[in-house]
Amino acid sequence: MPSSASSASRSSCTRRERPDVVPPTTIRALAAADWDDVRRIYADGIATKNATFETEVPPAAVLDAQWLPGQRWVATIDGAVAGWAAVSPTSRRECYRGVGETSVYVDAQHGGRGIGAALVRHQVAAADEGGLWTLQTSIFSENRASLTIHRAAGFREVGRRERIAQLAGAWRDTILLERRAPEPS
Repeated sequence: MPSSASSASRSSCTRRERPDVVPPTTIRALAAADWDDVRRIYADGIATKNATFETEVPPAAVLDAQWLPGQRWVATIDGAVAGWAAVSPTSRRECYRGVGETSVYVDAQHGGRGIGAALVRHQVAAADEGGLWTLQTSIFSENRASLTIHRAAGFREVGRRERIAQLAGAWRDTILLERRAPEPS
């Protein structure tokens, strides 16, 4: 599943009441100028202890090497980064070249506004266009909002991984989800 032992749950979002007016959101490729915002949002997700087994934000160079080119996105509102999504390879083996592990994080101040769902939908479309045939993610069982947005984007539950790893001394379960690209016609 995850390409590293510390990356089992990758999506950070919480359910909030939706505001009456949601500012227009643009999703675009992650640019070099976005790394500080991406890492800040990632740090906020780590701090929730409900998004990932990571305990520190990796340097931008590590993330850049880890994430697939053409599969890194940011959501912006009025030009400011409000969330990000990326895909990492699950294996170095050639036979798994079309299988990716997803990460999606939303700035806490923009939670509950549909940004996470929009990023996941964009991620799925980009993965299909990019030749990935399976996307997978592992989400903490308590992270209901993330489970909901992934299921809405066509992910299905593969199973529960009980006591898969510890975070802050506590064993945690994750739900393994996957999404398969449509069969070519």
